[in-house]
Amino acid sequence: MSVEGYNVQANRTSAELAPYRAKPIWPSRIVERGRTFVDTPFLAALLVGGWIPVAATLLAVDRAEASTLFVLGQSMACLMVVVGPYDVWYFDRHLLPGFFKDADETLTADDDTVLSSLSRRYDTYYTDYWWVSVGIWAVLVLGVFVVSQPYFLSQGITSPLERVAYLCFFLYWLTIVGLRSHAAVVTVLAIRSFAENATLDIDPLHPDGLGGLSAVGNLAIQTTVIVSLGSFALPLSFQIAAHNAFGGFVYAGVALFVLLVAANFAYPTYKMNRRAQEIRERLLETHKDKIRTLEAQLDMPDDDGEVSVRENQLLQLEIQRERREFRDHQSVQLYPLSIGIITRLVSSLLLPIFFILFEFFITGMIQ
Repeated sequence: MSVEGYNVQANRTSAELAPYRAKPIWPSRIVERGRTFVDTPFLAALLVGGWIPVAATLLAVDRAEASTLFVLGQSMACLMVVVGPYDVWYFDRHLLPGFFKDADETLTADDDTVLSSLSRRYDTYYTDYWWVSVGIWAVLVLGVFVVSQPYFLSQGITSPLERVAYLCFFLYWLTIVGLRSHAAVVTVLAIRSFAENATLDIDPLHPDGLGGLSAVGNLAIQTTVIVSLGSFALPLSFQIAAHNAFGGFVYAGVALFVLLVAANFAYPTYKMNRRAQEIRERLLETHKDKIRTLEAQLDMPDDDGEVSVRENQLLQLEIQRERREFRDHQSVQLYPLSIGIITRLVSSLLLPIFFILFEFFITGMIQ
């Protein structure tokens, strides 16, 4: 099943992921309570939290007083956090533990204790230290909220109820954005630590054609897709920037956001590729040494003709096997990119670029 661009593997049960799941982060617990009423996680997330930004927007923004451009920007900013509780739950309960489970099955030796240690570390880090990212966003977003009051007043957000409702929207928005940023940080750190510390077992015959590295690519790209949803806030950000003295900081933040969307995928997958390349070079050297040793044995004279023939045949078969394994390891692609991953990566990068172009070329027609 696919919901909002995320691939939910329905056959992956909670029991299967249990070894890689710590206690859930608090939004996940809220969504799980919602599932007592609606079993579908996406609908449960809308029931317990997704409606909040919509209600806050309806209370704060009067279409008769606000400009069309502000209403459009506010609607997009609202849309990007409506699915927030779901993508937090999805990352916490499926994406991160699913990565460790897939890596355990395809990329590490059976007795690798490092992987279980890493899974516990980053599960705990994601669950317990979310407040760091949210706190940073709170300072930034609430600062923008305060200095942009004259602009909000000009858009009809004037009564105490409207101003409180709009503050609630900003609080909800910064919380979701902070949690998504936290997921991005955890993704980068987890993949980097996995690449540096885990005992990798690259399988050149793995069905993904990537030596099993699709587990890394899937975690990186799905987190990048989640982070790229922040692009829906760009139109409102540009409007706010155009109406206060600190607009330059907003534009700089937008540029940084585009770079972060790309870096969220590029950096961890690059680290994984470099480690896989190192392992492949060692394996190729091992195969070359074996081939040379077997060829040297094949060239050694033997007085027993019948035994020599049999041994030579066995040596030739062994040399063929070693050469085949050498070619398999040499030809396997070790950068975690498939057609599906590339498509989602391009979409994630095009989304913020589209809204930047929207700001410069289309907003003037709407005003």
